[in-house]
This record gives sequence, C-alpha cells and structure tokens, in this order.
Amino acid sequence: MTTFYLVRHGQSEWNAHDNKYCGLSDIGLSELGKKQALQAGEYLQNVDFDAAYSSTLSRAYDTARLILQNREITVQQDARIVETDFGLWEGKKLEDFSKEYPDNWSHWLEDPYTTRAGIEGENGSEVYKRFRAFIDEKTEQHPNETILIVAHSLAIRFFVAGTLEIPFRNYRMIPQENTGITIYKNSDDDSRFHAINVNTHLQNLK
Repeated sequence: MTTFYLVRHGQSEWNAHDNKYCGLSDIGLSELGKKQALQAGEYLQNVDFDAAYSSTLSRAYDTARLILQNREITVQQDARIVETDFGLWEGKKLEDFSKEYPDNWSHWLEDPYTTRAGIEGENGSEVYKRFRAFIDEKTEQHPNETILIVAHSLAIRFFVAGTLEIPFRNYRMIPQENTGITIYKNSDDDSRFHAINVNTHLQNLK
C-alpha cells in the first residue's frame, strides 16, 4: 500500500491580499506562506519520504522544497495536480465574480462536477480525473512507499470528494487550509483516508 501525504501549498500573495482566486496563475508564496511550509516540514520531519511531487506552479513547488529543505529528495513536478482552471474567475474575489457571473456561480454551487468554473475553465470531473490518474500511476510506481505531494486546495478537495464518492457540491465542507496535510493510503484492492487537513503545525502562526 502506498502512503500519500497530500499537502496544500503555503499562503500565496493572492491568498494574503483579498483572497483572489489563483487557479493557474503562477502566484508566489507570501512570507507567511513560507513560514507555514517550514512549520509543515518540521511537523513531517520524522516521516521518511521516498519521493516528492508538486504541481508545476511555483507556490506548490516552493512549498515542497521548503518542507524538504534538509533532505536529499528531488521534487518532481506534474501538471496533473495543478489547481483548477478558474476561467473568467481567475484573479478575482468571490464577492466580485459571483455578482459578475451569477448564473455560472449558481450552477457551480449546485453541480461543480459538470459546470465549468468561470465559464471557460475546468469542471470538477476533469480535475478529479487528472488527479486520480496521477495517484493511480504513482501507486504503481511506488508500491509500499511514502510519497509527499504538494498541490492545491480545490484540486485536493475534488480528489477527496471523488474518492469518497460524495456529491461534489459538498466540496466546500472539506477543509483544506494552507499547508493542511491529508493522508491517503492506496493499493489495487484497498484505499482509505487516515487524516484530512491536519493543521496543528499552524496554531502559532499569524
């Protein structure tokens, strides 16, 4: 059974300033985001990772490197675990784009599995399927190993929702804070989540 530590990236500059939707925009970590990544690394210091992967976006890649800063593990990047393409919502705040595209936002809340984010972006089905394909491939490549994966909030939440077969419209009920840690074990005949959004390493950070 392969053990995956799924970690959301640290706070980005857009998270810190009005919580704009980053999506595929390559926005770097804030100073707090860097501290969060270092704290996550300290929390995970006794976990023996055999490999590490991040999305191709710098906020995820830099988080992974900070977590593993004292280890000789190369962080490999994979586009299948990037954040959701938010289309016309990209770079905007929820309070703004929900008014600018009210029908699209309403349809998304009701059925994100088939509704495209920001009209031109991805739907939940596409995000889940690419993330699932990545996990299944790495399960075959790393049997009985422990893998660090640094990805993104909605991508991880859609993976959790799809794996647990819960309605995708409930994704907002699945917490995934910056550097929150979700532990998932997978094999050909069994899979289970052992933790979702572990965040005790963040308690003293502001």
